Amino acid sequence: MSNQQDTPVSVTGLRGRDGSTSSTLAIPTQKSLEMINVDLYRSQFAHKRKGASTVFDLTSNESFSSVMSSLIRYVPGADPTAASLWAVDSASPPVIQYLTGGTAWATPTMKDAIATNPQDVIGATLDGKLFLAFDSTSNRLHVWDPVDAAQSGGVTVRRTGLATPVAPAVADTGSGSYAAVARSYKVCYAVMEGALERRLSELSPALTFTPSGSGTHARVTKPTAISEGETHWMVFGSLDNNIYEKLAEIAVGTTTYDDSAAPSDYTGDAPPLVGTHTNWTSVKYLLSTGNQLLGAGSWEAGGKNNRVWYSAFIGQTGIGDAESVPQTAVVSNYVDLDENDGGVITGMGGPLDGRPIIFKRNQVWRLIPTGLDNPVYQPRSLFVGSGIGCIRHQTIVNAEDQTGAPAVYWLSDTGPYRLGAQGPQSMVDDIQDLWDTVNFAATSVVAHGVYHRELRQIWWWIATGSSNDPDTKIVFDVKLGRVYEGGRMQDGWVKHSGLSAAARCSVMFSNTLATAMSRDVKPYAGYTTGSVLMKCDSTAVNDIGTTFQAYVDLPDRHYAGLHRRCVLGKPIILGSAGSQSLQVTYTADYGALTGRSAAVSMAAGGSETRALRVVEGVEYGDAAASVKIRVGDAAASAATWTIDALVVPVEAAEDVSQ
Repeated sequence: MSNQQDTPVSVTGLRGRDGSTSSTLAIPTQKSLEMINVDLYRSQFAHKRKGASTVFDLTSNESFSSVMSSLIRYVPGADPTAASLWAVDSASPPVIQYLTGGTAWATPTMKDAIATNPQDVIGATLDGKLFLAFDSTSNRLHVWDPVDAAQSGGVTVRRTGLATPVAPAVADTGSGSYAAVARSYKVCYAVMEGALERRLSELSPALTFTPSGSGTHARVTKPTAISEGETHWMVFGSLDNNIYEKLAEIAVGTTTYDDSAAPSDYTGDAPPLVGTHTNWTSVKYLLSTGNQLLGAGSWEAGGKNNRVWYSAFIGQTGIGDAESVPQTAVVSNYVDLDENDGGVITGMGGPLDGRPIIFKRNQVWRLIPTGLDNPVYQPRSLFVGSGIGCIRHQTIVNAEDQTGAPAVYWLSDTGPYRLGAQGPQSMVDDIQDLWDTVNFAATSVVAHGVYHRELRQIWWWIATGSSNDPDTKIVFDVKLGRVYEGGRMQDGWVKHSGLSAAARCSVMFSNTLATAMSRDVKPYAGYTTGSVLMKCDSTAVNDIGTTFQAYVDLPDRHYAGLHRRCVLGKPIILGSAGSQSLQVTYTADYGALTGRSAAVSMAAGGSETRALRVVEGVEYGDAAASVKIRVGDAAASAATWTIDALVVPVEAAEDVSQ
């Protein structure tokens, strides 16, 4: 053994795990081999993540009976304290409920039930309304409008817009000398709020009628009700079946309108252009830009799966702008994206710099605003020829980069990507070992994610191995990520396991549930077994009652160089003071020698907040060529802790050839 003095190795300033290589020699000194159930937020080494609590312990009236499959946060205006949480389970038929203004769940009346795929219900907020895209037996988009509830006292998830009525019936009435002049009639349905028109249908087909000449009126009879909340019907007349003018606006309780005017004397307002109030179809994906609604994909056989539809801008027509997709003689509010190439649309993100990002399975597009009424957008392809796309809408996350600039993150077939001020960047390197295990054939959900703004972290849940639901969580710290050679993003990654990593859906929602929901938000997730809604990063020290183990594995390192053995002394831990114990394990020569473990209490001797402790009984007196070090929980535990630094005394020993 050499008589050289110990050379302490201080490990601090860790920047995440590195699963990019099977050779630990390539792992940089500021990286670990593995980081399990820890995070790096404001940390120099690591601190144990928080647990997950059961939301239903704090709420009432929940009717869920199966796995929580979709979660949506809805803020009807500018005040986040008015937020509501919408949830869908996987029962047959799926149960949908919402939590607002307190802790009691309520059940909306559904115009059309969710037919299939409850895990794929998508929500978007615009103009104070919650738009909901899901598979139903109706080829229509759906919406929850608080104004409807205020007017009727009900809470109905209805179809957007209004269906187009059939042509009216017209007949002679009375006895007199009403001129036998041909005229045409069309009608539409409306939802009125006082004198305000809130929704209009398209005009019906025309009915041309010539009076007998011996009556007093032409009686127009309201067509069959569409039963979509219509309050009024409007009659339009025309002399030539070309130029129409409004004749009357009538409450739906009155079923007829008697027209005694000569068609040449019609002087009412002109109707909207044909196609102004074209209804949304049953799209799969939604994106709100703040003043416009975009929808893409189709739940219907034969639907356009590579078309992006967009509503009028709020205030553009003044009548239910977000609830229709204008298709007139002068505008066509849609854009097609390579119908026969790149797979189908799989989601939408952004907007980034005012530009919506559209994802296909093997393509990414940006919609560039033109400033024109038609077309509103011009599509531009990104990653041309790369085959890069997105695996699922629910993995697209609007967040920020390490500078605080806006960025869009998503999961592709080849791993996580980011698009921001520095252009597109691959992020998979440090989690390549985990990404290689993703089950893209998962029959339920392959992945989903959220941005935990408070911690500056993106959380993605992924299904691995043979799991048909996510069972592992990968966490990226946006402040620690760095761009390296080739524009690839590395650093900032950790892995979470335990029950909170097994989740079918997720959303950010208020930390405190009350009449006024709290402004601070936490990740909520649906556990993959039973009917359990979890609040993650809570004050719990376990995952819904089950403890978990947290630790950091430092890679096998040749502390004296490849040519020499070394002796490791007693490690020193600097960390938070508390009742917890921390264990250090030395494993020498890539597992050839039996690992040695010892624990130390981090209890404070007085009022100090940090403890500096020497771990006795783990040191290697016999020289070893390499040593792997684990520090953290000895087993699953309710303990919480923070580690600032680990110091390992190292003494160079004999040459490895001896």
